[in-house]
Amino acid sequence: MTAPTTLEKIATWAATTSSDWSINSVTPAIHAIADTVACMVSGATDAAAIGVRTTVHSWPAVGPGATIVGSGCRAPAPFAAFANGTAAHAQDFDDNFLAALTHASAVLVPALLALGEETGASGADIIDGYLVGLECHAAIGRGVNRSHYLKGFHATATVGCIGTAAACARLLKLDEFRTAHAMSLGTSMAAGLKGQFGSHAKPFQAGMAAQNGLLAACFARDGVEGRAEVLDNEYGFLKLFGGDAPPGWDFAAFPLGTPHVIEAVGLAPKLHPCCGSTHKSIDNLLDLKAQHNFQSEDVESMHTFVNTSNVLNLCFDAPQNEMEARFSMQYCMAVALKYGFLSLQDFTPEAVQRPEIRALMPLTTMDATPPEAELNPAGEYVHELTVKLKSGAVLKTARTCAKGTIGDPLKDAERRRKFDDCCVPVLGDAKSATLYAACNDLIGCQDLAELIPNMLASSAGHAHVA
Repeated sequence: MTAPTTLEKIATWAATTSSDWSINSVTPAIHAIADTVACMVSGATDAAAIGVRTTVHSWPAVGPGATIVGSGCRAPAPFAAFANGTAAHAQDFDDNFLAALTHASAVLVPALLALGEETGASGADIIDGYLVGLECHAAIGRGVNRSHYLKGFHATATVGCIGTAAACARLLKLDEFRTAHAMSLGTSMAAGLKGQFGSHAKPFQAGMAAQNGLLAACFARDGVEGRAEVLDNEYGFLKLFGGDAPPGWDFAAFPLGTPHVIEAVGLAPKLHPCCGSTHKSIDNLLDLKAQHNFQSEDVESMHTFVNTSNVLNLCFDAPQNEMEARFSMQYCMAVALKYGFLSLQDFTPEAVQRPEIRALMPLTTMDATPPEAELNPAGEYVHELTVKLKSGAVLKTARTCAKGTIGDPLKDAERRRKFDDCCVPVLGDAKSATLYAACNDLIGCQDLAELIPNMLASSAGHAHVA
């Protein structure tokens, strides 16, 4: 008997693992879904999301379809997933998933909600599909990263597409054979380049992955097949997408779901609405400000050490628009120094040009930590910050984990503050509160086809729709 391929091993787990999840997995999954819904509502006002939504509107739903956030219109589930996935990632406020180097939730949640609404799935089904998909993101990503990511692939759109195909297959209750074909087809549909960072194409790639993962599962359900060895063979994912030194798959070191990756590694929901590569540095600065009570006028210079891939991501030292500002260490540190926090309101065309912020941007310099020093003994990347004050004082600190990660999780009040920052400007106070309660009670929902339109279509009354 032929030994199962890597893809078959992952697919077998995805199709057959128990849906009796620990509360320690379910609770952070619900938090992640609520966080992503908030990002979808706010991101639906972004130009990238409006553009994708305008295209999607030209193909009206046949049958029930699924809700497009920001308009209240409906479209076939793959198109709704594309539009809502773009919205989820448009403002770079959605969570990071370090086990796969993906923005996992921005792909998984829009795909699962669209497919679940169209098929009448329950909230428990969505949580189950999300947890299966997240583990599959990690399983695929661990075989090729960090080499894949450093080569320039946008793992959210590549690894994310394959993992989300598994999640949608789970939601459709496909067996292990069909789940393997869904993931195989997802491998053929996986695409996305880091060279698009700082443009509309970055969130577009997240939306594309949500659509393609959903489509791959539906095609497999209806009999389309791919090769089970496509991750491993000579012209497969590892060889072509793996970069210069991919580690390959080691299920002894990383057994599937034992424990679930959401408990072992966790997610990294963002407290700051900008590229995650800036977050440890921002947190370092806010830590020092809280400890030493200095103001922007007291600072002579700030120098941060971050790991190499973060330097490559942060390629705009003098950003000219809000998309570039999200990928600018200089801009984000200037805002944090001046105001003590970052809000979505700091990422508008007008905000980026504020003279008081432009004047502070040259204070920040950034270097890559030497490669041999990047990982600490726990396998985490240490980011260091030195702040020199005009008084002559030199302040130093370092972080191995950003605020929101498993080592420094968000408090309930912080999660709610972020949700309101996203939703209140779009929906108003009352509708935001209703949406927050519905998201956090997702496990009690019996039919998404009844819940989702009430949750999300209401944003059309306030959002800037196309």
